[in-house]
Amino acid sequence: MIALALTLGVLLSVPGDKVLYTLDRDALSPADQVLAQTLQGLVGKEEPHIWLKTNGVEAAVLDGLRKDGWEIRPAKDVWSLVDTFKSEVNGMIPYKLGTQSLNVATGFCGPMHSIAVDESQMKTAAEHGLKSILDARSFTEKQAFESFRLQYASGIVVEQSIDKPGALRDFAVAHDAFVMDTRDSDFRKKVIEAYGPNALVFGWGPDEYSWISDVSAAGGTGVAADWCVNLSALEKLKPGHLRPPAWKPAKNEDHVRYVAFVLSDGDNVQWLTGGFATDPKFYGSSLRGLFPFTWEVSPLLATYAPRVLRQIYGAARPNDDFVTGAGLPGYMYPHVEPDRPALAKQSDPFLKDSGLRIASILNQNDGNLEETFPWLDLGSVDAVIYKDYSPYNRRKGEVAWHNGKPVVAYRFVLWENLLGIDDLADQIAKMPTEPLAKSASYALINVHAWSYGSIGGPIEAVRRVISKLPADTRVVTASQLIDLLKKNHPSG
Repeated sequence: MIALALTLGVLLSVPGDKVLYTLDRDALSPADQVLAQTLQGLVGKEEPHIWLKTNGVEAAVLDGLRKDGWEIRPAKDVWSLVDTFKSEVNGMIPYKLGTQSLNVATGFCGPMHSIAVDESQMKTAAEHGLKSILDARSFTEKQAFESFRLQYASGIVVEQSIDKPGALRDFAVAHDAFVMDTRDSDFRKKVIEAYGPNALVFGWGPDEYSWISDVSAAGGTGVAADWCVNLSALEKLKPGHLRPPAWKPAKNEDHVRYVAFVLSDGDNVQWLTGGFATDPKFYGSSLRGLFPFTWEVSPLLATYAPRVLRQIYGAARPNDDFVTGAGLPGYMYPHVEPDRPALAKQSDPFLKDSGLRIASILNQNDGNLEETFPWLDLGSVDAVIYKDYSPYNRRKGEVAWHNGKPVVAYRFVLWENLLGIDDLADQIAKMPTEPLAKSASYALINVHAWSYGSIGGPIEAVRRVISKLPADTRVVTASQLIDLLKKNHPSG
């Protein structure tokens, strides 16, 4: 039965042309969320057919699909969708919520063309004509890996907490990905190496630093996606050519200092596909456009959520600038990556498809700027912005050059309880005002995305800093600052 399930293809066409069946995600129980997602990923491997309604930018994407001629058809409930797409489903994979069997079942669904059913739903599933293909409750994640490792696809691994049943599982199923939630560093690295080289690891781990260190040491890159909804559907919705808005060079003056503010955490795909674009603390801020500001965004969006990236670019104002999130192609530490040139090569198509030409890279504190040089070897990269793990501005504005391109470290950070608004303004005021002679007259400032919520968010904090700066300070975008640095201090 297992062998048959692993070899059967999905042969029948799904009902409807450009029809998207919708369910309200928040109205579903955890078990129904898992059922809906695994069905969504299974029947959406070629094009989307199911959408779980959420707020934020995805609501705008759904409206855009309706305008593009898609029929948006509300579903009665998840079991009505099971009936609609039953010809596409080989059977059910039983599991128990809150246990490893949830991840085992999620991983089995893609290769076995089945859907995950919590043990509380098995009777209902049988009434809808589903037979058990394989009981995930009989396997640990390690046993599933050892027994079926060749059935999972290469290139993508999913690490998802069993405490998050309602997100990312559609994506895992659509990609036939192995799914785990582990505290075993050796096992994590073994899995990532098995599905590499340079596997993208979607989800999140129990601890940021140790997780990214493990992912990087195994040759992979991490993608913060553990709260993503509809990622399998977003991936299939290709809007065509994507390019950030063009920027104009800043006036090249003397006797001034140049500073550029860059928001952190643009590697975070779950945030970018969720609340980022509409939240008034971030891209939805009423302050956006009033002063030059640079936004990190993940180049992976061009592949995995291109309509979201189109929404972000399309809403840009003249003072908006864009660079990549911290890591290429995803979040990683170059210092422990076994093959940096291969990783840079893997980054190239994502950069070209997104149109982003300044790469942000976050490294372990023991690393160095020179470890980013493979990315500067790419024709798609004009410069690298560098930050250490802690603090981001550990290198205090250090600059290195490679083939006429700079790696520029952050000089300052705006981070609540680390460096406040008044202190940052005072430090900027002490910078030299000799941009034609001294590279110390330029400063990149990383703005911590999760700070200053009590005053309206980090964009409001930046506005307050700018209001305190002396008149001989010029606020520009990161692209403009690096352009001036290259003109006035070529190769250092």
